[in-house]
Amino acid sequence: MIQINLLPKEYGKRGAGFSLGKAGLYAIAGAAGVIVILISITFYQMHQLSQLESNIEKANQRAAMLREDIRVVDALIDIKEKIHRRITAVERLDRHRSAWVRILEDISRNVPEFVWLNKFTEMEPPVVKAKPGETGKTEESTDQSIAESIRSVRPVEIKGFAFSLNSLAAFMIKMMRSDYFDEVKLQDSRDTTFVDENAYTFILTANVHYLSDEEMRNLIVRVGSQPGTELTHKSLN
Repeated sequence: MIQINLLPKEYGKRGAGFSLGKAGLYAIAGAAGVIVILISITFYQMHQLSQLESNIEKANQRAAMLREDIRVVDALIDIKEKIHRRITAVERLDRHRSAWVRILEDISRNVPEFVWLNKFTEMEPPVVKAKPGETGKTEESTDQSIAESIRSVRPVEIKGFAFSLNSLAAFMIKMMRSDYFDEVKLQDSRDTTFVDENAYTFILTANVHYLSDEEMRNLIVRVGSQPGTELTHKSLN
């Protein structure tokens, strides 16, 4: 069979093949290089991301360990503070042990019938700031200076129940006459029911004056037996 091509020559060359030339080869090589670079950058970033995730996991594990250590340290600090408070309370009670025995005996004698005490709290004394002009003031007497240097006065709060206001008033009067208490004040009194009976809850505040046996002996030695001098806990303040 005989075929005859009647198309012009220029159309015949185009149909014969596709030629890129040097410029096309350079373009393809450049594109391939860019693709290789992008693939390399992608793998590098994936490797960096994997390392970052590993570091984050390690940091989280370390943070969890530190949180546990922090909880242990906080618990130990709390235990240390509790032990310190107990030691301080024991030291204070031991230092004025004999005085507190006498104070509690005095309170028990002052409690009348139909009055019950359920809480006796020693409060922190208020901070007294020196007034202007009192720094260089001379003291009136040596005895007063000695008493000021060793006196022990603390505010206290007493809570309890009373079945009658007369009993509560009698308790306050006895407290005012005591050698260990002054500034006795009724802070609060409310109606309540105690064992199916009408009663009153009350809160008293007062100043308690106490000296240990050692402090009392030192005071006697320093002050001496002066005529007309009576050493009581209130007279020292």
